[in-house]
Amino acid sequence: LIKRDIVRHYIANGNSTLTDLAHNINLSIPTVTRFIGEMCKEGYIQDFGKLETAEGRHPNLYGLHAESAYFVGVDIKQFGINIGLSNFRGEIVNLQMGIPYQFENTQASFDQVCAIVTDFIAEQKINKKKIFNINVNISGRVNSESGYSYSIF
Repeated sequence: LIKRDIVRHYIANGNSTLTDLAHNINLSIPTVTRFIGEMCKEGYIQDFGKLETAEGRHPNLYGLHAESAYFVGVDIKQFGINIGLSNFRGEIVNLQMGIPYQFENTQASFDQVCAIVTDFIAEQKINKKKIFNINVNISGRVNSESGYSYSIF
């Protein structure tokens, strides 16, 4: 949970010092330092070096390591599919708009969506194991808890 809070902080606020991070997530500096150390070793957090300040000791600036994780977003439209790949910092790495697709509420149409997404992922020059999630946007009634669509597929 603490690591999730740290990631949320960096997504919302960008890079920051350990002191700022500790203050914003209400933890002690030693606790935050320990977790940041672990997350740096895991490759999710990056040390961006010393922050220049007017006086005193210069603190290190930490933030999300952009290439440590990726997310795929899929937007299914009636006559096409939009797919994007973003890195851990939320920056778009690759975006393909208007991939030809004719929507039908059939198994064959669903299989085509899966094939398009699989092909898109295969084309990416990243470690596929670093794709943490694939999010699909479909229209109609969808249970936000379970992800079940009552309208299509």
